[in-house]
Amino acid sequence: MKRVIELHGLFDQRCSGFGRIGLLLTLPFVLIIAFAAYQLFFIPTPEVKGIEAFNYLSADKTIKFNGENIESIEISISQDGRKFDLLKDTPQTKSKSYSLQIKPKIIGTKDGKARITIMAKAGMIKKARYDIEAVIDTTPPEIDVVAAPQFIYPGTGAFSILKASGEDSVFIKLADKARSTDDKTFKAFKMSSGPDSKDSSSGQSESATQRSTGQAGNIYYVFFPAAYDIDEGSIFYAVATDMAGNRSIKTLPTKIKITKYSASSINIDDAFIKRVVSPLLNETNISDTAQAFKKVNEELRQQSLNKLLEIAQQTEPKVLWEGNFIQLKNSKVMATYGDRRTYLYNGTPISKSVHLGYDLASVEKAPVEASNTGIVKYAGDLSIYGNTVIIDHGLGFMSIYGHLSAIMVNEGQKVSKGEIIAKSGATGLAGGDHLHFGLLMHGYEVSPLYWWDPHWIQVNVTDLIQQERANLSY
Repeated sequence: MKRVIELHGLFDQRCSGFGRIGLLLTLPFVLIIAFAAYQLFFIPTPEVKGIEAFNYLSADKTIKFNGENIESIEISISQDGRKFDLLKDTPQTKSKSYSLQIKPKIIGTKDGKARITIMAKAGMIKKARYDIEAVIDTTPPEIDVVAAPQFIYPGTGAFSILKASGEDSVFIKLADKARSTDDKTFKAFKMSSGPDSKDSSSGQSESATQRSTGQAGNIYYVFFPAAYDIDEGSIFYAVATDMAGNRSIKTLPTKIKITKYSASSINIDDAFIKRVVSPLLNETNISDTAQAFKKVNEELRQQSLNKLLEIAQQTEPKVLWEGNFIQLKNSKVMATYGDRRTYLYNGTPISKSVHLGYDLASVEKAPVEASNTGIVKYAGDLSIYGNTVIIDHGLGFMSIYGHLSAIMVNEGQKVSKGEIIAKSGATGLAGGDHLHFGLLMHGYEVSPLYWWDPHWIQVNVTDLIQQERANLSY
């Protein structure tokens, strides 16, 4: 019996030994599986965002993109069997923003197709690869100014004809001397295509060889405004860009001639606040009268101006109007464009504004006609403008009718010059029945004064178009 017990103990010891050996042998496999599971399930997949800019490479292009959940990233460009490294990085953080400058000619590539390869890694397993079929285009487009005014007054609009080749977009850029960080651009619209026009079906710019064969180029029309407070030393540029990011600029001969606008003071009383300001704020109990008016006159005014810029994006790419614009019949001018207003409450200045249109008064609820042919782009309430109609005349050129008591047209409706579209009123920030009339260029109000004059339009718009067309036919 004792012998059996001893043998049984020895067997237990051996089994225990085998168990420990088995555990030691399987432990590495368990650790490997656990490590692989961690790498697979707990380490997020790397991702590179913003790489669309690699599709086209210009002569000098800076591409900004973001890497997320990356431990290493490599970017290279390949062409004709040669490979060039653009970036190698092992960031200290899992997310990093990059700004990569690429100059294809310095790298050693040539114009044409190339492949961009982006490799990002996270841990030992997770990888992300992006292969981009890029187009290298280092030849800038061409741009010329066919016609442009010699001068422009602040607060007025102008018309210009441009010619471009090898372009994908053309616009006028205002470099406002007093606002270097607030340059504005105004889109030009293609009216005719030369033999070197872009292949619109492929969405790609033509090669430099194709560009050099074209003679006529593409003709563009552009209406552009000069802000009422533009600086005298400001400059307008004609700009052409292509899909790769190359650009060319030409300076317009247009100079700024400073003019002075009137200034006035307007008294605000409690009756006006209750009758006009309260509805705009949707508030019947106003404790701080000055602050309430200031909010309407400044905050709501700016929101309305921003809405005009938004509506301007809906313009038709063709000229819809003809001849001079018409003024409200039998109307008296109550306020002009550019009037600098100071609002007083109990004799104290509480706010300021600049009037960016003409206030025209006739009889109460006078019929309002469309000032020219176009398409209604907006018909409804527009904050301080009250009930408003905006008619698109094409190419970013629109007319605005504010403070209406009734609107008689619908958005999308085509209207003819002289057609009744509304009735005058006192809605919005208006003290009495009248029509606020203005013209918009790319969403910015300009003075309608010149556009009421058929001779001015003939000289500054119609003759230029006819001359350009005659040159094309010649």
